[in-house]
Order: sequence, then structure tokens, then C-alpha cells
Amino acid sequence: MRKLRVLNIITRLERGGAPMALLEILRRYDRSRFEFHLAAGRTQDPSLDLLEAGQSVPVPFHFVPHMQRDLHPVRDLIATLHLFRIIRRGRYDIVHTHTSKAGFLGRLAAAAAGVRTIVHSPHGTVLHGYFSPFVARFFATLERLCALISHSIACLTRKEIDQLLHAGVGRRRQYTHIYNGIDVERFNTHPDRREAARGRLSFSDETVVFVTVGRLVPVKGYEDLLEATRLVTEKAPQQPVRLLIVGEGELRSRLEAQRDALGLQSLVEFLGWRDDVDDILDACDVFVLSSLNEGLGLVLVEAMAKSLPVVATSVGGVPEVVDDGITGTLVTARARDDMADAMIAFARDSGLRLRMGDAGRRRAVNLFSIESTVRNTEALYAGLGKARS
Repeated sequence: MRKLRVLNIITRLERGGAPMALLEILRRYDRSRFEFHLAAGRTQDPSLDLLEAGQSVPVPFHFVPHMQRDLHPVRDLIATLHLFRIIRRGRYDIVHTHTSKAGFLGRLAAAAAGVRTIVHSPHGTVLHGYFSPFVARFFATLERLCALISHSIACLTRKEIDQLLHAGVGRRRQYTHIYNGIDVERFNTHPDRREAARGRLSFSDETVVFVTVGRLVPVKGYEDLLEATRLVTEKAPQQPVRLLIVGEGELRSRLEAQRDALGLQSLVEFLGWRDDVDDILDACDVFVLSSLNEGLGLVLVEAMAKSLPVVATSVGGVPEVVDDGITGTLVTARARDDMADAMIAFARDSGLRLRMGDAGRRRAVNLFSIESTVRNTEALYAGLGKARS
């Protein structure tokens, strides 16, 4: 059988769930059945660029420099024409777009080039938590128009499908959901690794270490997390705790100023982007996610694979990852008191941490392995290829 030629298009290759999950798929796909290519635009912050950090792209790569996150009519038109030329030259059977900007430009280019099968993965809806209501309505209109030329829309969760349908985007028969996955074995943990990691970071045995990982941008809700941490120190002043924030982004200086104003300098540490996140997780006790919106929250899966219990906001696809009361505790977004109370409960009860951490590890292995993600993605492509042949 002839291999199916697939072009994946993503807005930018930067540190974060969507690009890193896509690269993991590209490293593992069945090369006897498929030929994958990748096109991506420019990352505006070099510190977040995966290619700048030495990350390799395991398939033929097409750089589209004018495809950037911000709206810019002239630049977007040039990027669309560039994608059109790439698609026409490549004679692809399937074009699969990822994230909002690439989804709009890439689907227009693919339709104009006469591609038989167009797939889009939003990787979480941008219709909540990112923009003003006016801008969100504008993006909803674009998504509704692009759904007309999409043969499949692959979401991360069932909740994401319901959100898009509620916004009038597409028809239910167009949708499927495929969980992002991780290399679970990479996140195995051992007691000796934990002891060594805590030693490197100078944590005492009594200190309960909370950790969060992500871009320092408004939608991640880090202001709420810092306020919740202040409440922890007020409500449980005798409980030794620390918070590690791993990530980089536009809000770093503002968040550091907020930390200092709250008097948390000795308790909260900003680590920037790190290539040893799995080692840092070894040193920690509880993972915290304070997002206002989240497609899936791949960092939650990584933390669960490390047997860490989770405190997370009940937004987007998070409730499909965290089993509330079993693998962690879900709280309402911006509910700082509730977040603080959940953090205190875990800080005070090592048995609770152990029990929910073990349950989280089992859930990560059973539902969120990268092998399952690859198999389900290949099945989607194969099914669409047959249906449209």
C-alpha cells in the first residue's frame, strides 16, 4: 500500500503542551504506513523556542516565518500563501492543523490547494479565558467558518467537544477526541532519586513542596496561586511548605514583585524553564495547577505519572484528567481560599498524598500513554484516508 502523506501544521514550536505532544507523536509514528512532514511558524520569545533549546524535529520540516500568534493581516496573508505553496508541492493526502492561528491559515491554504482531507486539533478552546468577549466572539466566528472545510476536528477531551458545539462550531459527527499522552516510563520515580533531588534543592524532610509548571501568562492564573500560598501560611503557620514555579513568560517580573509584596520570598522560587522537570518533580510532594482554562493539562499527567497528587482548577479538560477525590482535589478557578484549603489538607496528611499519588500513577499509565495517542491518531488518519479514497 502507498503511504499516506500527512502535513502537520502548528503555529509555533515553543515549550508547552501542544508542540511537545506533537513532537512525541512524530517520533513514534508507523513509518511503514505514513510519511509525516511538519510546518511551523516563528516563536516570538527565543527563550521558549524548542528549536533554540536544541529540540530536534524528527521529520522533514518547513519553516513559515510569517506565521506568528498575533493577528496581522499582511503577515497572515503571506504565511497563508507560503503554506499553500508547501502543500501544493508536497501533494499531501492529509493536512492536520494544530492550535488556533495555524488552524485558520492552514485550513484555508489546504482547501485552496485541493487537499482531500483536512483535520484540525484545537488543543483546547481559545474561546474561554484568553481574550475579551468581543475577541472571543471573533475567534468563534472564524472557527465556525473553518469547520465548514474541515473533515475532522480532533479534540483533547469530550468537554472540549461540548464547548465548541455550544459555540456553534461544526457538527458532532465531525468530532473525535484523542487524549495527549506522555512517555510514562520516562516519569518513573524511585525513593533514592527523590532523596537525591531533595538534597540538591536543600529541602528538609518535614517540608512539603508544591510545584507548578507552565508558561507565565495570564491564563495560567499564577496570581491566584501566589495568593493561595499566602493563605496557606496564614491558616497553617506551623506547617513548613515551599512552592516551586517552573516556567518562563511575560508575567515573570510582575509575579516576582507580587511574591515579594506578599512576603513569600523565602517560600516561593521561580526556576525558569528547566530541562530536568522530571528530576524536579522527584523532589516535590504535590502538583498545583491554577489555570483559568486548560485543554487537557499535560503537565498534570506528568505529575501523576510521578505519583504526585494534584490540586487543580476544574476548568476545560482537567476533570477528565484528575479524578476528583481519587487522584487529587479540584477547585473552582480563582477560588483562592478553596485552593489554600486543599493545599493545607495535602500538607498535613502524608497518607493522603501517598494514596492519591498512587492512584494518579495508575490513571496516567492506563489512560495517557503516548503509545495510545499515536495509535489513535494513526487510526483517525487511516479511517479518513479510506473514507475519502
